[in-house]
Amino acid sequence: MRLPFDRRSGIMLGIALGAGLLAVWAARQHIQGRILQIEAEGRVPTVQRVVAAYDLPAGIRLGSDHLAVRSFPAGLAASDSIAPEAYGVLEGRLLKTPLRAGDAVLAAHAASERSQPFSARLGEGRRAITMPIDAINSASGLLEPGDLIDLYVSFDHQHKRITAPLLQGVLVLATGVATDGAEQGGAFGYSTVTLDTAPEDAIKLVAARQGGTITALLRRSDDALSTQRASRGDLASLLGVAQAPAGPPTPLRAPVIYGDKPVDRLAELRPSTEAPPAAGMFDLPQAPELVSAWLNARHEAGLLGSGLFEAGPAADNP
Repeated sequence: MRLPFDRRSGIMLGIALGAGLLAVWAARQHIQGRILQIEAEGRVPTVQRVVAAYDLPAGIRLGSDHLAVRSFPAGLAASDSIAPEAYGVLEGRLLKTPLRAGDAVLAAHAASERSQPFSARLGEGRRAITMPIDAINSASGLLEPGDLIDLYVSFDHQHKRITAPLLQGVLVLATGVATDGAEQGGAFGYSTVTLDTAPEDAIKLVAARQGGTITALLRRSDDALSTQRASRGDLASLLGVAQAPAGPPTPLRAPVIYGDKPVDRLAELRPSTEAPPAAGMFDLPQAPELVSAWLNARHEAGLLGSGLFEAGPAADNP
């Protein structure tokens, strides 16, 4: 039996309409499932790990300024990556391989300090000089590795005592045999201080030790200012209690005798018109620069703060 034409058309239209509704429902289910999957992926737990704050070359001595914190999916974080609260294990150690900004700093990247000679702590072109604490008249027992000090020298020049800044912002590398601030035995805990200097500054320090008296002043680590101020004269002159010197004595005239008769006298001896340098405070011709390689490096990098900072995602690491 054949259905009428209109009835067959209605059935076909109904089938097409049902298939369309079924396709819409299936697409909607697929989209909702994909949304739920994306939301679930976004809820993956993350952990924070220590990364390179910027591109780091091999051989650099790691400090807090070189490190930052970045979040990683918990399942993708390396097993030997460093948590922020444990970043201290990296400080003072040498980086064995270069890192890009945002790369995780692993324990394997840092050479153990104990496996490195002390000379590896020196920057390029720097020298370490060890001074006995009896050659540095200061509260040397308070110094610790990492401190900055100013060195003043006192010496005699043109019959006057001069005290002037010799080196400023000198980094203390070690006290005795301690390089990390560890306490030692003895009255002061140590008998020598090892300083970080440039070669020419080391020469100045050796010469000052042989020809004068050296005094050390402790400096704040964030103080980047230097001074030109020096003093000339004894303590009484510096305090303004010295009496003004009396005028030059009147020179005697010596007679000139030819035969047995005096005929003339020698001209009066004239005192020197060049006045000796005045006693008191004065400025050196130029302000000396700070000699600490560590402080200069921090200043040039613009990283005068301390501690870790939050790092954004690296451009090459999505």
